[in-house]
Amino acid sequence: MAALVLGALAGCSSDSGGKADPTAGATHKAAAPVRLPVPDGFATDTGWSTSASPEASDVEPGSSGFPLVAVAPKSGLVIQAAADGSRVRAFALASGKTVWTFTPKALAGGRAGVFVQEGKTGEKVVLARQGKTSGSGLSTSRRTTTIDVIAADSAGKATAAHRLDLSAPDDTAASFTATDSGFLVGPVTDGVHEKAVAIDAATGVQRTVEKTSVTVSGCGSGSCAVQVSPAFATSQGVVSAFQQQGGCDQWTDGGTPCTYGFQVGGAWTSTSVAPSGMHVGIPLAVTGPYLVAAWHTSDTQTDPPALSDTKKTILAVHDLATGKIKAQVSCTSADALTLQPGSAQSSTHLSPNGEFLVSGQAGFDLATGRGRCFTSTTSTKGIDLTAVADDGTAYGVVHVTDDTDATSLYGRLPIAQDGTDTPERDSARVSLRSGAAKALPAASEVPVYVASDGHGVFRTRDVVAVYPGS
Repeated sequence: MAALVLGALAGCSSDSGGKADPTAGATHKAAAPVRLPVPDGFATDTGWSTSASPEASDVEPGSSGFPLVAVAPKSGLVIQAAADGSRVRAFALASGKTVWTFTPKALAGGRAGVFVQEGKTGEKVVLARQGKTSGSGLSTSRRTTTIDVIAADSAGKATAAHRLDLSAPDDTAASFTATDSGFLVGPVTDGVHEKAVAIDAATGVQRTVEKTSVTVSGCGSGSCAVQVSPAFATSQGVVSAFQQQGGCDQWTDGGTPCTYGFQVGGAWTSTSVAPSGMHVGIPLAVTGPYLVAAWHTSDTQTDPPALSDTKKTILAVHDLATGKIKAQVSCTSADALTLQPGSAQSSTHLSPNGEFLVSGQAGFDLATGRGRCFTSTTSTKGIDLTAVADDGTAYGVVHVTDDTDATSLYGRLPIAQDGTDTPERDSARVSLRSGAAKALPAASEVPVYVASDGHGVFRTRDVVAVYPGS
């Protein structure tokens, strides 16, 4: 299974001590567990927990934000960063023992995100920070984005295998766009970049990727010239999105429909694998060897594509290398959620055995090719899925729509923000085998990762807790 980056959930406060630096101190093992309200099947009287910091929000809801907790599944680690990125600690997932710590070069006024990526050389932990240099001596202070890459199999006092310093213009807000196999840094709008820096965590090599003109075959009118914009990076190259502007009828008044699609590096293009009659394809996320895409037709190409109740949308799992569809399901939603490149990345995960996949409000049994919808109807609420176990049991939070852009995006999980008014969220457990969904008791937290041995990782605003299966 590829490395997994967590989108931390908003949750209730606990009695753990709150906002103390979660990585400070000289202890070598996390504390006895705080007993969070969790679903049955997890033993809260054992396991371990540690305090956690709330997360900073990104002004652009299409980015990966600033997660402070991640899981390195193959290494069996829970990775945690201080909110300012001043320290990173890796805990053994099962025991809570500190395996290694990392202290980067100081930045002033920093905010940070921690991510895990997998490649041929093993899992890498990526600490990405934004802040200002100290300006000591004759040097002036300047804005910068720094990337430190640490091998997940480090021990003791870890050192960075690679460190990158990306100068940031004062008038530009850079965002992080991370998958489990690629990393982009740069301004992002509606899920795509005009220009970004792509970073290879294995080698530390950086390169610039930007919007460019290409000719795509298989459009509704045949070949079409389009502008492709980088959305996110993968092991098969950068996934870039495009929308046909010429040689088609944007209003679909009986003319040739415009094509909305994407390219996966030099491997394949969406037009070569689109389901019959589907001329709109949106790359939602990638995990391991799979890419998840949404497909549908549209009455008009002038509005952003949405998962709505006016017509069905096909959610499909594609082989990342070839584009072949491995599983699919047709869904509708009463919430009219915007489908945007990368919008479901935080909620897209494989089970540890690789047999099941969750993404947004859909889950897939990869062995049978069957998908299940957990979207809203006129009488039921949608469920944003957070984790899936080896037996196909998945967990999620009930989707709540408000007037913010983030809640209108399909597949984007809420973050563990600061503030005493962070609402509790209803939660649910579902079966990807049967499609059954059951509401959990009020205020129940749900795992953001479930290991093969049954351990569940839970994240609230101020606690990270790991409980064994019961």
